[in-house]
Amino acid sequence: MKFYLPLIFVFLNTLTHAQGISVSPSRIFFKGEAGQTVSQAISFSNASASTFYFVASIKDWDRDSLGIKQYFPVDQRKQSNGSWLALSDNSIRLAPGETKSVNLSMTIPKENKSLALTNSMLFFTQVKEQKADVQQGVNMNILLEFGIQVYHVPVGLPVGDLLFLAFEDKGIVSKEADQQVRKMMVKVKNTGQINKDAYVRFELTNIETGEEIPVKSIAVAMLPDAEQWIQLDLPATLKGRYLAVAILDAGAQYDLKIAEKEIIY
Repeated sequence: MKFYLPLIFVFLNTLTHAQGISVSPSRIFFKGEAGQTVSQAISFSNASASTFYFVASIKDWDRDSLGIKQYFPVDQRKQSNGSWLALSDNSIRLAPGETKSVNLSMTIPKENKSLALTNSMLFFTQVKEQKADVQQGVNMNILLEFGIQVYHVPVGLPVGDLLFLAFEDKGIVSKEADQQVRKMMVKVKNTGQINKDAYVRFELTNIETGEEIPVKSIAVAMLPDAEQWIQLDLPATLKGRYLAVAILDAGAQYDLKIAEKEIIY
């Protein structure tokens, strides 16, 4: 495996919407110091013809080695800030065409001396009241759920970088419905103490003919000091020798990272 150096862009989703409901922002970064209370407005908009009800909850979260979110009760992780949060309203009713906002505040503990990023997930879960049953009371059906990532970012955290650690060929594997693919995996590390967004772009070229095979880009989001595997499925039906190139693009403030591996079909 070869690694090269030299740029690109970050992605940030600031608007989440479904079924006529929009919630913004999708991520909140608080930068207050110990003992301070900081706040952020969260905006809801209902463009549909229906009334929506939401209730709020908070959980801790992390990512596993494949980047999949895992959730935990508040304060179960040392990187949690869930107990620092408070909402002006824990339930929201949105009439058709209505726009409304709630205030999220974070009170950073006075004794908090840790220079580490903390995070939690604020959920707004849609519920719908059904007809009350004399025997069972009121049933609640969960329909939609929006998650907002909430971070506390102390001043002066090391930015670090994103690096390739490995580029592996797992060969031909079977997926659902007897579909076969050539599975490739790259391992990325975030050496900094802030979370980072990036894209891993892939290029696949036939070494003998120069033919280029289109391959999708994969979005990556990484927490501080994390290592993560990114999986890529290539066609299993190709023949010949190919050069697979992985390009790690974390934004204009970072050098572009490149790794390549030869594949023989």
